[in-house]
Amino acid sequence: MQACLHIFRYNVITSASKPYTSIIHVMYKDMEVPSRWKRSAQSWITMNKEFAYCFWTDAELEAFVADEYPWLLSTYHNYVHHIQRCDIVRYMLLYRYGGTYADLDIVCRTPLSVIFANTPSEAGVVVAPTTPSGYALDFIAVRRPRDPVVRGAISGLRRAAASWWYLPIPYASIMMRSGPRYFTRRLGCHNRQEQIFEIPWSVYPSYVDHVGGTSWHTWDAVFISYVFLRRYQILRLLILLFAVAAVVWVFRARGWIADVLQKRFYHRLSAQNNTNSD
Repeated sequence: MQACLHIFRYNVITSASKPYTSIIHVMYKDMEVPSRWKRSAQSWITMNKEFAYCFWTDAELEAFVADEYPWLLSTYHNYVHHIQRCDIVRYMLLYRYGGTYADLDIVCRTPLSVIFANTPSEAGVVVAPTTPSGYALDFIAVRRPRDPVVRGAISGLRRAAASWWYLPIPYASIMMRSGPRYFTRRLGCHNRQEQIFEIPWSVYPSYVDHVGGTSWHTWDAVFISYVFLRRYQILRLLILLFAVAAVVWVFRARGWIADVLQKRFYHRLSAQNNTNSD
């Protein structure tokens, strides 16, 4: 297995004879991988001996963005949440070098050569499904550098970061401005969908596994997930409450109409009596 040495970080060589780029990208804040992820991280080296394994630290990633994407450096720095910088820099790495990105808590169960062989040849980007829908960011494979699908994902980053459309809560900001929902939306806008291959759910567990790691999800993610998982029950409850409110309003409206008609009747009757007495 080739190592991606720090001094040659920006000079990763790819082979034109293969139908994919033999690079694996991983990232962490420093070179000290937590013990709970060492086995999963090692699985990529063990299963893909012919691949270069590139371990990127936060400092190296910032230097990479400054060197390769200076027009996005201010956007990179201005993100509120660190996970957003992690999100977008994987797009940048995959566009610049191609290869495969994997989170440290993802286990490789099938060699990447097999995964690429099982992917349609016209598909330059291989993505993993996620719940409830869309594409995950913990595993992304790109056959070649400068892929137009990945370029489309990068091209919308500044606009999404500056948008006022998203709720100012962590979950919405991360998901919609840089994370899985953003990535899914941008790939959905690509005009040649055959260039994107989504791994079927039936096959995905045989390709990779997830051992669990630290999560950026906070209270808002828990709340949104709770609402989504119970959306049909909540919808039925809202319909019931609306129906009850409508019935109450109708009965009150009928009472109010009856009171108005009664007052008008007595007013007219009183006016007639006054006229007769005159």
